[in-house]
Amino acid sequence: MIRLVVSDIDGTLFDSDEIITDEAVELVRKLHRHGISFSLATGRVESMANHFAARLGLRIPYVACNGATLVQDGKAIYREQIKVKPLKLLILRADAYGMSIIYSQNGIESIWRETPYILAQRERFNRYNSEHRFDPMEWETLAIDKLTIMDDPAGGAIGQIETECRKLGSEYGYTRYMDRSIEVVHGSATKASGVERLVAMLGIGMDQVLFIGDHQNDVQLIKEAGIGVAVANSTDDVKKEADYVCIGDSMDGVIEAVERFCFGENE
Repeated sequence: MIRLVVSDIDGTLFDSDEIITDEAVELVRKLHRHGISFSLATGRVESMANHFAARLGLRIPYVACNGATLVQDGKAIYREQIKVKPLKLLILRADAYGMSIIYSQNGIESIWRETPYILAQRERFNRYNSEHRFDPMEWETLAIDKLTIMDDPAGGAIGQIETECRKLGSEYGYTRYMDRSIEVVHGSATKASGVERLVAMLGIGMDQVLFIGDHQNDVQLIKEAGIGVAVANSTDDVKKEADYVCIGDSMDGVIEAVERFCFGENE
C-alpha cells in the first residue's frame, strides 16, 4: 500500500516552463484526502525549490540538493556539506574551459562568473544574480552544499571534468547528466538516502513509497522505492530501472502514475 508519493521536479512535475499547474496542486490535495503524503526529491537547493513546495502545499519535509538537504517549511532541518579546498583544481579547470560554475552555500546559489548560459537563465528566470569567486581564506575553510558545472552544448568537455571528479575522495559524490553537466555533493548524499531519512521520520518503509522521476540522479531512488516510475520523457537508464514507464510526459505522467498506483485506474 502506497503511503507516500515522492516526485522529482525538473522534467517530471514540469518541463522547461517551470510552472506548477493547477492540476498538480489538485493532485496533491487528492492524495491528502486519501491519507497519502506527498513530497519532492530534487537536485535543486531550497532557495530554488521552496516556492514550488509552497505552491503544492507540502505538509512534510522534502529532499533537496540531491539528498544533501532535508527541508521543512522553507528551512533546512538536515544538511551535509563538502569542503571546497579539494574542489579547487576541478573548479579552475572548468572555468578555464569556459563552463558555467554554480555553487550553493546554505541553500543560496552563487555563480563563479557570467557565461552565456548564466545570462540566458538570468533573463528568463531572474536567477543566478550573485557572483563570487573564493578568496585564499575561503579556499581553505569554506564548505558548500553543492557544486554544479554546466558545459556549453557544443563544448564536449564534460568527460574531462568527470575525470577530475573521479579523483575526489569518498567524501564527494557526483552525478553526470549526459554531456551537459555534472553535480558534486557529499558522498553519502543521494535522493534515495534523503527519502530514506524522510520515511524514517514518518515511520513508514521504502516499500510504501511511489517515486516518479526522469533523469540520472533518480536512478537509485527508482530502484529502492516500493514502486519506481519513469515519465515518458525519461532517459533510457531511468526507464530501464523503472517498475512502470508512463505513456505521458512530465506532469501528465505523474498524474497517470498516481491514478494507477494510488487510486486505481478506474477512479
